[in-house]
Amino acid sequence: MEWKQLPYKYPTPDLNSDTVVRQSIINQITLCGYRKLLEGQEGYLDAVSEPMAYGSAVHYLIARHLELGDIPHDDILKMDVWIEEMLVTDYDWSLSQVPSPRDFFAEIEASYAQWRMVVLPTLPPLITQEQEMWMYLGEGKQNNIYLKGTPDAVFEGVVVDWKTSGRAWKETKAHKALQADLYMALVKQNLGVSIRDWIFWVYNRRGRVWEAIPTKRRIRDIDSSLLRAYDYGLALEASILPATPYTDTFGELRRGWYCSAKFCGAWNICPAKFLHDDVNENELAVRSW
Repeated sequence: MEWKQLPYKYPTPDLNSDTVVRQSIINQITLCGYRKLLEGQEGYLDAVSEPMAYGSAVHYLIARHLELGDIPHDDILKMDVWIEEMLVTDYDWSLSQVPSPRDFFAEIEASYAQWRMVVLPTLPPLITQEQEMWMYLGEGKQNNIYLKGTPDAVFEGVVVDWKTSGRAWKETKAHKALQADLYMALVKQNLGVSIRDWIFWVYNRRGRVWEAIPTKRRIRDIDSSLLRAYDYGLALEASILPATPYTDTFGELRRGWYCSAKFCGAWNICPAKFLHDDVNENELAVRSW
């Protein structure tokens, strides 16, 4: 699939048989494909964490503001209500399991206030936000392969993604982000708009400041990423997702940071975690905030 071919007509996805690729799935497979293969099996621990829930809450407030032109005061006063619903729905968690809800709410409100003051005045007219988008990538061995994504916001001339982070981002992270390539293709396919400018607006929680990290894409970057997404779709369809410890300079297999009881939801049921190193592979992983 190439950028110059977009937009074009494609068959309606069959969610029961076709393979759907998302940027988040590719990121998971890049770390460890076998973990993705084990996802959903008995004993797998679905992810939940304070940073994930915090980011979801900030995204909610920004989306509400862009939708309504401002945030109703009740959204702030009744933060416990909608955050409880979000935790239950998205993470199978609850506010009773949050150590300090008041501090959690206060930081969410502070980051939103900073967004209104620093980010909002810089934004061009909004085209759409949080619109689910699809794109046909090609035929698989059995059925079709599709790309799916939901851009945070598409403005005139630029696609924007809201991020929250424990520390400042490096610019290289934005320039290498697969998300920008794939979402630009999705925007052209679904909206007929050619945009190759992207901004990651990142809230640095340590510095308590929003920082803009712009990046651009060439057509060949987008084409390369579309091909990469298609290849991952073929692997997903075939369930060929091996474990992927990283290789050091001398070719020795080593355990990545993600291969641990702390970070891997598949840790308790994964037979590929045994790498003959000094990690305690009998340690049990638990879901925790």
